[in-house]
Amino acid sequence: MRILFYTGKGGVGKTTISAATACFLAEQGKKVLIMSTDQAHSLEDSFEKRLNSEPQEIYPCLYAMEIDSVEEGRKVWENMQEYLREIISKKANYGIETDEALLFPGFDEVFALLRILEIYEENKYDAVIVDCAPTGQSLSMLTYAEKLQMIADAVIPMVKNINSIFGSFISKKTSVPKPKEIVFDEFNNLVKKLTKLYEILKNQEETSIRIVTTPEHIVLQEAKRNYTWLKLYGFNVDAVYINKLYPEDMLKGYFCDWKEYQEKSISVAEKSFKRQKIFKLELQSDEILGKNKLDKTGESLYSESDPLDIFVRTESFFIEDKNGTRTFILELPFVKDKNEISVFKDGQDIIISWLNETRRFHFPEKLRRREISEYIYENGYLKIKMDY
Repeated sequence: MRILFYTGKGGVGKTTISAATACFLAEQGKKVLIMSTDQAHSLEDSFEKRLNSEPQEIYPCLYAMEIDSVEEGRKVWENMQEYLREIISKKANYGIETDEALLFPGFDEVFALLRILEIYEENKYDAVIVDCAPTGQSLSMLTYAEKLQMIADAVIPMVKNINSIFGSFISKKTSVPKPKEIVFDEFNNLVKKLTKLYEILKNQEETSIRIVTTPEHIVLQEAKRNYTWLKLYGFNVDAVYINKLYPEDMLKGYFCDWKEYQEKSISVAEKSFKRQKIFKLELQSDEILGKNKLDKTGESLYSESDPLDIFVRTESFFIEDKNGTRTFILELPFVKDKNEISVFKDGQDIIISWLNETRRFHFPEKLRRREISEYIYENGYLKIKMDY
């Protein structure tokens, strides 16, 4: 089963391209599920069909759903919510605001991921297409597993020990109820599931991330930043879609200056994403809504390609051994200022930060006893030299 994620800045046309891809594959006889993880769901608008939180066949071979993160949260987080509801109830009047507080802002993406894992394990489809939320939320969704794993490894065991020894005493003194063991088990189970899916999403034979952009400069810049973030976390971006290109016959008269601007933007995209497959889609005369228009869009995009293909496989990182120095090399394209990057060693791990994103790499055995002698950034690669 192939999993295709479509991500990009809000308004670039992710939903349209996701839906058109799903329609094209279904027309080829593939059993396809398309799902939306964006809480501002617009998938049902594209198909002009009512959707809910369960897969439903809307056309032959094509199933669709819009994930309800609140419902998904109740399934896997119920005991934690009940524990926090108990604390709030003891300290304040219970009301609607309590339930709102227990929605865990930012965890919407986590619960969406869990549903993707459930569908993956059912293995009912040839392809699952994920219409993601805008860039920042998508990145949070894809990286939560690694961040929660650190909490599970370092924090939860300590909290459990404190709770076991002092929980009853603290409860008596503060009237805060002692958390039940099931609360910790629930969290660890959540992390295990997310970690399992994280490995699936990084498996290039199963999952591809695809970036949707438009020719506008500011949107292209975000697409490049998005690509760099995804490379930092080891995801494979194998295709880029340039949407809403002005047709040739529109670039006349008043819009003639846009011709040169658009050609320059396409050139920038092609040079920036040399290895990725580039798809181009012209701006249509009216909205792409309904099966017929989505079918035509899919045929236009994939007249010479199969969207299930893996268009490129990229390395997450590699190690170079030269004259006794081992160099940990990570591709980080489009970094404007090398001072935006920081690197340090923490035990057997290496911590790499770029802008507001931080990733922890667990070192391979052959690097664990070495220390960082220096790190440099050149030609789109971060090179971390390791010596004894």
